Amino acid sequence: MEKYIYSKSLKAKLILERGFMIEAYQTLMDVIKSRKDAQIFSSFYKERISNGKNKVALIKGFKKNLVVYFALNPAKINEKYGISDVSNTISYANYPTKLIIDSNKDLKNAIRLMEKALSNAGLNELEATEYIDYNDELKEMTFDELVECGLIKKYIKYIPDDDFSNQESYHVVKTNNQITKVEKQPVIEMVNVRLKVMVKGIMPDDLYLITNFTNWSVDKAIKLNRVEDYFIVDAKFPKNFDLEFKISLNKDWYGVEKGIFGEEIKNHKYYLDNDIEVEDIIYNFRREDNK
Repeated sequence: MEKYIYSKSLKAKLILERGFMIEAYQTLMDVIKSRKDAQIFSSFYKERISNGKNKVALIKGFKKNLVVYFALNPAKINEKYGISDVSNTISYANYPTKLIIDSNKDLKNAIRLMEKALSNAGLNELEATEYIDYNDELKEMTFDELVECGLIKKYIKYIPDDDFSNQESYHVVKTNNQITKVEKQPVIEMVNVRLKVMVKGIMPDDLYLITNFTNWSVDKAIKLNRVEDYFIVDAKFPKNFDLEFKISLNKDWYGVEKGIFGEEIKNHKYYLDNDIEVEDIIYNFRREDNK
């Protein structure tokens, strides 16, 4: 049996999401291209900005947001900028200051940090450049068109075709080593859910997934794994199930996620009719001192 997995490039995310994501990208590109000799190297998942060997920043996409990693020391940046220190992540050792851009305030902070990183790399001379309108440059395309042109990669994963969905399981009851009853039960078809989570601001040590599938039991919370600067977990749930979940710092409700302003938020909800990958950004958590 074949299972298809899709991986979106930075350009694909910009084309599909558009709106504020392209606006933020346009603004940052205008700042970068205003500096003479600024170099932009594009790859599938990111764009790298530099001046020769002098590093400036990395630009990536996550959920519906741009994420920028600056070649700046996070210890020297005021916490009001809403940055994360990712210096302990090997992949970002040269770009240890991360900023998720999901508001105009974040975009203004990103401009300031980008200008500082450009200056630190020796890119001080302003230069008039040709203006590129990225709303025109990144033409609207459908998901299938993006796959066709290679901006979304399609991977095929082969799974042994055991036809589990049509099998039945047998519950055997024995008395004195004799089979006295056999009950046939249909096997529940399951789907795969991959959850990728980024945290804005200070990175926590752990994160846990609490769901309605286990009747919101904190004892059955699933721990997410830290991968680079985000958390990830792969889990299975019944097909055609209305999944609801929240993320917490611990296996309890004292550290449950909150909204941008520290407010209570609704449960995340997904109807599981197929395998899915979900990206989520967490802004705040409830703390024990304000529970």
